[in-house]
Amino acid sequence: MIRIQQVKPYTNSSHASNRIKPNKAKGKKGLVDIISAGTKQVWNRKFPNTQMEKLKAVIKDKYGVKFDTYWDFHEWSVQNYAQFWEEVWNFYGIVCSKPYEVPAKKCGERIVDIEWFSGAKMNYAENILRYRDDTIALICVDEDGNEEQITYAEMYEEVKLYAAAFKRNGLKEGDRVACYMSNRKEAIFAMLAATSMGAIFGGPLPFYGAKAVATIMQIMNPKFLITVDRFQFNKEENNILERLPEIVNGTDSFQKVVIIPTTDDSELKDISQVNNSVFLKDFLQDGLTPNGEVPDLVFKQFPCSQPVFINFTSGTTGLPKGLVHSAATLLPLLRDFGLHCDLTKGDVILAMQPVGWNLWNLYVGNLALGATLLLYDGLPCFLSKHGFWDIMEHYKVAFTFLVTSIVDMFEKEEMVPRPGCNLDHLKIIAIGASPVKLQNVDFILQKVKSNVLVGCLYGATEVIGVFSGFDLNSPVYSSEIQCPALGVDLQIFDDEGNNVVGKTGELVLATPTPSFPVHVFNDKDGTKMQETYLSKFPGVWAQNDEAWIDPDTKGMIIIGRSDNTIKQHGERFVSEEIYWAIHDIEEIADSVCVAQSNSSGDGRCVLFVKMRNGHIFDKNILKKIETTIMQELTVFYVPGVIVAVKDVPYNLNGKRMESLVKKIIHTNQIPEVSNVRNPECLSEYCNIPQLQNF
Repeated sequence: MIRIQQVKPYTNSSHASNRIKPNKAKGKKGLVDIISAGTKQVWNRKFPNTQMEKLKAVIKDKYGVKFDTYWDFHEWSVQNYAQFWEEVWNFYGIVCSKPYEVPAKKCGERIVDIEWFSGAKMNYAENILRYRDDTIALICVDEDGNEEQITYAEMYEEVKLYAAAFKRNGLKEGDRVACYMSNRKEAIFAMLAATSMGAIFGGPLPFYGAKAVATIMQIMNPKFLITVDRFQFNKEENNILERLPEIVNGTDSFQKVVIIPTTDDSELKDISQVNNSVFLKDFLQDGLTPNGEVPDLVFKQFPCSQPVFINFTSGTTGLPKGLVHSAATLLPLLRDFGLHCDLTKGDVILAMQPVGWNLWNLYVGNLALGATLLLYDGLPCFLSKHGFWDIMEHYKVAFTFLVTSIVDMFEKEEMVPRPGCNLDHLKIIAIGASPVKLQNVDFILQKVKSNVLVGCLYGATEVIGVFSGFDLNSPVYSSEIQCPALGVDLQIFDDEGNNVVGKTGELVLATPTPSFPVHVFNDKDGTKMQETYLSKFPGVWAQNDEAWIDPDTKGMIIIGRSDNTIKQHGERFVSEEIYWAIHDIEEIADSVCVAQSNSSGDGRCVLFVKMRNGHIFDKNILKKIETTIMQELTVFYVPGVIVAVKDVPYNLNGKRMESLVKKIIHTNQIPEVSNVRNPECLSEYCNIPQLQNF
């Protein structure tokens, strides 16, 4: 039974004012207060001869400029964005058959209307496959206990075989190849084969059910689907084969459905109920010549604007949008992992995210640097108390990205490296997907490794290449995004569209970047992109996130989604402020906080808490939550309703689903959604009393 506690509105002004922290009275937001009060320098080291320092030297000599700090370099990169991306192109030696005429050519009035490297002819896959030696390209590990290593030379031969099979079966420029599988090597082979001939690659997360996948397939209208019969994730079995008839048989576009068998018994399964289906081995056999040879791999040459990826939004608030990205997105990836992370040939990157999350697209770019991708098929985070860190040690991982909720869980469950665990190869741990807490950074530095760069990474589903960056030679302050990425002009706008520092506001991008999508799939007149990202403030891209820039450190804090604001007792705040305030309450395992309003526009904060094992929700816990929020924030932030629940809904990318919870408590109905990791908990959010009009 769900317990609901109504908190009476506070009307005694003297009682309330006694609890207001002094800095709150100065007008700062609660979350910013907490961070700024606890911010400390957690990194300040010097590394000579990084890729960024080498590029700086090239630009200094060529343009006669001087950079005393990273911020000088960043300012030059946004004020001279065309020249900056030109230097990235040259520094990393983009493979092309025809040189560019100009690095950036305006072809419209909007910030996204840029033709990058006009006149050039190149191929995305050819650049990814520039290394063809015996360096390890992929290490493939799964929850079933399988392990395989693939060299760059072997990967090239695999792509050649896939491309031959695609070509023999009629794949052409502009066709779509859909992928619906867990985090496997075949996805990379298929993508590189498809893009080598000008096809577009993408697909849904493998956790999506048949109906959601069918919806995406109908939007994408693919000629090929490459999938897998089953996979294991977090020790749970996922049967994809049984979903395929509903996905495939209602869509006429599929010429071939290629199924990868995962066990010896898999090839004995009956796939006749799936139209046009074939096992991978038989499909690849199609590409061989009559004498059993594999035709040469031909990299068809295209402009940089040639589409290579289609990434789908979650569809929580409507049908998924297919964002189409061009070959030019390779440049931001070289910047992100080469310049900002200084990753290079032989470095190992732990890649846990499958096709369907745009981190997959980001990680693939590392292959152009000669780095090694550790593809983990499953969830390695909760294998045991030390399991995740044992993997990091065994494979000598240099870089990994962790979503904030996983770091929270590591901290709560004390999942730390075992004594003697050697993490000497680990250079950077990036944390993101939701605002990073001070405690997240402290946990990594105190319990995992003290001399690693722990940085906040900020990107979005809509872009390939992230918004934020790292500079190994500049200070890092806990829980702040260290700096915007080179070539990315991040600004904070107030409601009137003025650029502000030291005040919260809407985060915008004010300079063109190849990271932007070229269009939304099937959005013939461009209205979807215009309405969603380009109409709020003319001339810039609005990401719909609320943020704050520290005037002292220049670091940035992402406060939360600008459309998820809570208004209560005349105060305006976001869910993340409550999460920060109650993070250290040891009895609470997790929480989700949303706004509830009535037709008169009055609002209140509703907080749902999941108790840790061995603890119950009672009057003492209720009082502790209220007192903690009053002490950390103000009395006005104390939720109007506090509810105990058994679980908190997360999407498949590891983000709390505030928007979904908000919809449920307003309608008392569970909407049809496909991207919830734990949908069985949603019924707990029904029957919350409605806020009455006054």
